[in-house]
Amino acid sequence: MKRNLLSPLALLTLALAAISPAAQAQGSTFTVVRPTQWGSHNLNPFLPGDQHLLPTNSAIYETLFYVNSIDGKVTPVLGTASKWSADNKTLTVTTRGGVKWNDGQAFSAADAAFTFNYLKQFPALDTTGIWKSGLTSVKASGNTLTFSFSAPNTPVFAYLANTPIVPQHIWKDVKDPLTFTNQKPVATGPFVFDSYSQQALRVLKNKSYWMPDKPAVDAVVWLATSSNDAALLKLLSGEVDFGYVGISDPKGFAAKGKDNVYWWPTNNINFLYFNTVKAPMNDPAFRRAVAGAINTQNVAQKAYAGAVPAASASAIMPGQQAQWLPDSARALLPKYDTAAADAALTAAGYKKDAQGRRLGKDGKPLPAFKILVGAGWTDFITMAQVVGDDLKKVGIATTIDQQAWGSYSGGLQTGTYDMGVSWGWGNGATPYYTFNAAFNPDFSAPVGKTAPSNLSRYTNPAITKALASFRSTSDTAAQKKAMSTIITTVLKDMPWVPLTDRTQFGLYHTSRFTGFPSPQNPYNDASPDDAPGARLLYLNVKPK
Repeated sequence: MKRNLLSPLALLTLALAAISPAAQAQGSTFTVVRPTQWGSHNLNPFLPGDQHLLPTNSAIYETLFYVNSIDGKVTPVLGTASKWSADNKTLTVTTRGGVKWNDGQAFSAADAAFTFNYLKQFPALDTTGIWKSGLTSVKASGNTLTFSFSAPNTPVFAYLANTPIVPQHIWKDVKDPLTFTNQKPVATGPFVFDSYSQQALRVLKNKSYWMPDKPAVDAVVWLATSSNDAALLKLLSGEVDFGYVGISDPKGFAAKGKDNVYWWPTNNINFLYFNTVKAPMNDPAFRRAVAGAINTQNVAQKAYAGAVPAASASAIMPGQQAQWLPDSARALLPKYDTAAADAALTAAGYKKDAQGRRLGKDGKPLPAFKILVGAGWTDFITMAQVVGDDLKKVGIATTIDQQAWGSYSGGLQTGTYDMGVSWGWGNGATPYYTFNAAFNPDFSAPVGKTAPSNLSRYTNPAITKALASFRSTSDTAAQKKAMSTIITTVLKDMPWVPLTDRTQFGLYHTSRFTGFPSPQNPYNDASPDDAPGARLLYLNVKPK
């Protein structure tokens, strides 16, 4: 019996038909695949990424600036210029004229001032700690926005730049932003929200966008898959144009067709996080020994087929090591040595029984520790497998705990996991951003409460003081001294194990569109499709 096979275009048409009475947007449609499961119809830009739909902060809302994590280049968006005062206590931003919200009302600096003061009014929205950074006021006058600080804090610029700006005339009446689903978003971005289902999302070109010649596409569609492998199949078939997908062999993907392109620039690190409020992960000696038991070279090779290297144990990205990694820290870098790690565990009070099982200090066998990873994330699953095999050699049993995004991120942030594989939940042009997000007490929380980014719940007064010293000065020598303290303290206590460099995971199928970012034209950092940097992708791609 002959079977009728649907083409990729037909499958896409069916998916779009499921989310809107109109089958497809007229004109060109740029299609994105995402190995995730999104939740309810929520487009609140202030909520964490797992709580709002993907287009929210990439295609719909805009920020003042975009800071490229690769080279630190600042791209103006709703802000056109910025300047610090001589004492670094006042930041002045000039806002863009001629911009309208998608409901027709004019954007102004007053909207931006309202946005930042709204975060002060509702501290739970201030997930990057802007108002804990010494910020005392944000005021607007004409097209000028003025940020005043009680003390210098120059690194905060990246967080200010990255904040989505909302219209005062809408949000002033939102009394409970934590529950507001914002299903008809009013924003300044290049696209407006159109339709939604559990299989597909769609945004349409904002015909009154302030850049008259952009975007060049009429719609962007996101398709959901349950795993990296399923997303990869859609890319290989040409059904989609872009995917942020952490596959194990990007070189193999590129080799399977002339239209397959990958660009994976390094801008972060993948870590094995310890939940330092749980025994024995609360013991630095245990953590240091575990770090020495893990062959990170093998982790990288197995997870990414040699396309991504092992991370430096210092947690400093390759491009930043020459400037920021002090000689004093190099001697503290743990080295892979199974026998030495085994001996270190025993010396720290974790002996073995006759069966080779590792015992706690109470003499009872340690439980099998769960390693939390995202469900279907093949790179993280592979990392957890290699880590588990290495720890088995020193008598520590592990299991892999695959969770969908909501429970994965929730487990990390509420401190209910044992160990977990994830990226640095803060990164930027200097190591400050990584360490500040990871170990600043302001970003931690009691177990059961949501920690914005201090996933290990590790803090140290020496690090807290050094972070404050770093942000209080623009003198490079003083900043290097503070960073040396931070790095050496972290290496002594090992609240995490840096596993691999973390690249962005840009995969392109270029048969229909041009203008993708590349090493030759790195206008963004291959940003995830739900991040502010992806806005530049949607603005630059154009039909062939």
